[in-house]
Amino acid sequence: MATLATTSSTLWRQRLGKLGAALALAILGASVLLRLATELTPEAHSVLPPALEQATRWLHRICASTVALLALGVVLRYRLDRATGTAQLQPTLWIVATTVLLALIGPLTPGYRVAAITVLNVSLGVLLLMAFWWLRESAASDGAQRGPMGGLARGTLIAFIAHIATGAGASACQMLGLHWPVWLHLASAVLCLALLAALLIEKRRSGARAQAGKRLEYLLFTQLALGAVLLWLEQRPLGLSFAHAMLTPFLAMALVSLIQRDAPGAAPR
Repeated sequence: MATLATTSSTLWRQRLGKLGAALALAILGASVLLRLATELTPEAHSVLPPALEQATRWLHRICASTVALLALGVVLRYRLDRATGTAQLQPTLWIVATTVLLALIGPLTPGYRVAAITVLNVSLGVLLLMAFWWLRESAASDGAQRGPMGGLARGTLIAFIAHIATGAGASACQMLGLHWPVWLHLASAVLCLALLAALLIEKRRSGARAQAGKRLEYLLFTQLALGAVLLWLEQRPLGLSFAHAMLTPFLAMALVSLIQRDAPGAAPR
């Protein structure tokens, strides 16, 4: 009976994690598209067709409202799972915290005239996605059996989030006519790339599953290629900039998968 309850709990957390990650991805996509398609000359206006702009805004609102409800569901699932010892406290806390913070800064986002708000919006959006994916990936084994995250993995996650923040800052500042933050983004890319390479080598030596590592390598190579092209171009096409920005969430999920699937106590997939 206890085994059936544990299996049911695992399936529910995997479903909540998948659905939450899909919603967070949709929120990020809508937010990025609206921001990249906005011009400040001098008032903010979108270059998107009115119908597409309106549909994107509605998608963002619906998904954001649904994520708030889903966060409540995650909390309820955590309370139910405490009796079986399979509850996942850390991803639950991150999901709730990022959802609340995104709701608080949401009214400050339109207009894109405060770069710090854009940085917070993007960084917290990716953290929300990672937290849901973390819940999904860690659901296959009891969180109490897992060892602490290694120093290299923790440092790579921090550097990755910092790189995302500098990217959002560079994009926001370019809208305001400031171009120097892009060099800060490039510097953070070098550090992030070095740590990702070290983490991939460490996981490979420890016998980590190859699928998550290969996916991360492919995404990383594509992201670097797109970034180099965008740096070389004077006029950046909207589609190319959107593709570069949206590869980041997939990189985030691949990184979480790589870390979680080789965590001490992780069950085979």
